[in-house]
Amino acid sequence: MITMTPSDVRLGATLNSKEDAIRAAADILVQSDSIDPEYVDSMLARELTATTYLGNGVSIPHGRPQDAKHIKNTRVSILQIPQGVAWQDGQKAHLVFGIAAKSDEHIGLLRSLTGIVSDTALAQRLAQTNDPSEIIEAISGNVATAADAPAASSHFLGSEIELPFSNPRGFHLRPAGKFARAVQAYDGKVTLVVKSREIEADSPSRILSLGIAAGDSVRIRVEGDNETDTLSNLAALLEEINNEPQEEENVAAHSGKQWTGELESTQALSGTMAAPGLAIATAWKWSPVDLANRKRAGGDTAAETAALQSAITVARKQLLALTEGDLNAVQRDLFEAHASLVSDEKLREQAAAFIDAGDDALTAWTTTIQIQTAKLANLEDKRLAQRADDLRDVGQRVQKILLGIEVDPISEITEPVILVAEDLDPSQAAQLKADKIKGICLKNGSPNAHAAIVARSLGIPMLVAMGGNSNRIPIGETVILDASGSRVILSPSEGDLKSAQAAIQEVSIQRNQDWDQRFEPAILQDGHRVEVVANIGQTAEAASVIDSGAEGVGLLRTEFLFLDRDHAPDEEEQYNELRTMIESLQGLPMIVRTLDIGGDKPVSYLGLSEQDLSFLGLRGFRLSLARPDLATTQLRAIFRAAEHGPIRLMFPMIATPNDFLRAREMAEKVRREVGGQKVELGVMIEVPSAVTMAPELAELADFFSIGTNDLTQYALAVDRTHPLLARRADSLHPVVLRLIRDTVKAAHDKGKWVGVCGGLAADPLGALILTGLGIDELSMPPAIVPQVKALLRHEKLETLSALAEKALHQRDARAVRALRPSH
Repeated sequence: MITMTPSDVRLGATLNSKEDAIRAAADILVQSDSIDPEYVDSMLARELTATTYLGNGVSIPHGRPQDAKHIKNTRVSILQIPQGVAWQDGQKAHLVFGIAAKSDEHIGLLRSLTGIVSDTALAQRLAQTNDPSEIIEAISGNVATAADAPAASSHFLGSEIELPFSNPRGFHLRPAGKFARAVQAYDGKVTLVVKSREIEADSPSRILSLGIAAGDSVRIRVEGDNETDTLSNLAALLEEINNEPQEEENVAAHSGKQWTGELESTQALSGTMAAPGLAIATAWKWSPVDLANRKRAGGDTAAETAALQSAITVARKQLLALTEGDLNAVQRDLFEAHASLVSDEKLREQAAAFIDAGDDALTAWTTTIQIQTAKLANLEDKRLAQRADDLRDVGQRVQKILLGIEVDPISEITEPVILVAEDLDPSQAAQLKADKIKGICLKNGSPNAHAAIVARSLGIPMLVAMGGNSNRIPIGETVILDASGSRVILSPSEGDLKSAQAAIQEVSIQRNQDWDQRFEPAILQDGHRVEVVANIGQTAEAASVIDSGAEGVGLLRTEFLFLDRDHAPDEEEQYNELRTMIESLQGLPMIVRTLDIGGDKPVSYLGLSEQDLSFLGLRGFRLSLARPDLATTQLRAIFRAAEHGPIRLMFPMIATPNDFLRAREMAEKVRREVGGQKVELGVMIEVPSAVTMAPELAELADFFSIGTNDLTQYALAVDRTHPLLARRADSLHPVVLRLIRDTVKAAHDKGKWVGVCGGLAADPLGALILTGLGIDELSMPPAIVPQVKALLRHEKLETLSALAEKALHQRDARAVRALRPSH
């Protein structure tokens, strides 16, 4: 338990803002020599990403986990503000507890504070008392109030499960809020039992009252409908809380160098980072045309049918024309997908049926889109559900054409701005230009939405899920968007602007240096060379490979030829696409992966069931065995295209040597039929069994390429598309790294090379560790190539080998991500 004395308490404070209160609470900790002054900024930064207001006038500001190095001694300061200070959503804080804790020592304090939060009279009395000992005694006395929770019932008749709690930060405010929100969505009753005490789990404060710390055992009890599913979901959520890295650690790992300038402005609004970076510009409000309740004069059935068909045709032409513009691959892919979607014959037929029933073209089309988007939005697979956004977007394009409304001119902005909006549709996001849209602030949105993907591809800083904060951004005034810090700074001073501009310039200089040196090989300080190549999934992306400085294509995903259509491509279409790509590479090698449909890449026209296409179903080469007609057609096209440039062939989801022997036999038969030249044949290592059999596979294959995304999910038994479990699928987990180490050894023992084409190769820390493990080739999105090359050139193989060895012996991915090379 944390010991407090009257010297830790400051009574009767009069303060003007939340920031003043946090600084005052922190100052008490500084004066007691419990924290370094730098920890004050950490406490302020934490408040920007997650509120620390508990309720009933009580707040608990504390710093970010990665700044714990600035904590000298675990201690708590108590700041009493009788008049209160505005904290969150109109609530005032009267008692501010500044916490400096290195691990979970403060959990007991949180437990005791719930006694104050749940007792209004006590909270009001402590907010006005003139005796510091009264506050201390109330807290000390209330530590025992958690034990006053009812004893766990011994006559429980519902479903229950008992799980260990292992998060070193304890079950603090954020996970308590997350768990309570999940419980609130359930109609039945959910309780938690810890140390024989039971509480209803629909309240964060009640959860905090249990004082759950690492090492405790937590029993989840569910009574009501769908008990089994609810229990399973809540157990998965508890496991996520156990295993998830701290939010700030996760941001730091993916957002690169953050701006650490000391702010003079005290006004900042928070949001969720969707794309990292820093920007300065005038805030500009963008509102799309509201199509609700729009009417259109209709004609007879023939006229309305013709009007709809004309609008669909115009929409398709617009979208195809947009693909020819100055776009990157992500933007171009999106417009091409929308062009395919608007041509969906099923949509047209359904709308035509409504027209036949008496609707005008606009009503018929709107109804059709509403029906189909509702079906998509209700799918359990969230990636498929997100297609509802695309369909809604395409639907609105046709609606505007029918109404004679010009498409929203978001691409016609002439001055650099920070765009403020409620949300961005996919096609609106795909029109963004980085030289004009310097940053984006959205009231709604998600880090996984198309708009965020486009923003990241363009390097545009972006905050989403700002809620009411987006309405407080002063339109027409200069603001600083610090997306990496999850905040927008209002009314920045000259000093703030200079500091931010200097940081932007520094990043720009480094990026330009990396770009200027992109054609230089990735040779480490001691002469060791790593090949850096690119992953692509569209014909148009091949040209960007050369421009990025990549030394070839480490993975061509051929699925793009099969998706967003109602029939499989024939041999000639596949050959022409492959030939175009290999010729545009101008002699650089290209690894072509055979069809990998299934899992998160379903194709309806194949007539396969959901079970067939599951992650444990007919994935990868298994589909080739089940549908040899598809495989033979594709292999013929590949061997024909190999006459025009250096192609290597790679088979996905190879689980055993027998799998590869069958693949090799199939490929050799087709090669002879077309009279093609021999090409190198490789195995994609993405299931644990392939790692176990890697010595035998290395005798048969010419090379290995490790797909870390699938290898991670199969090794950790985590569906990487599951909304609750996806964050656990971290490829830097020691389990995955050990599998990679074993694969490399097996290949090198047989004189074969090994590449990595999964997402881990594009992670800066991942690239360093993979190199230390002996990986010969790293494959990643073209835009990442210059950065990774530059990163490797500053390292020595000996240093990276030591880093990799350390990583292999860590407990989890979070510990690995905390490692850095020892220079």
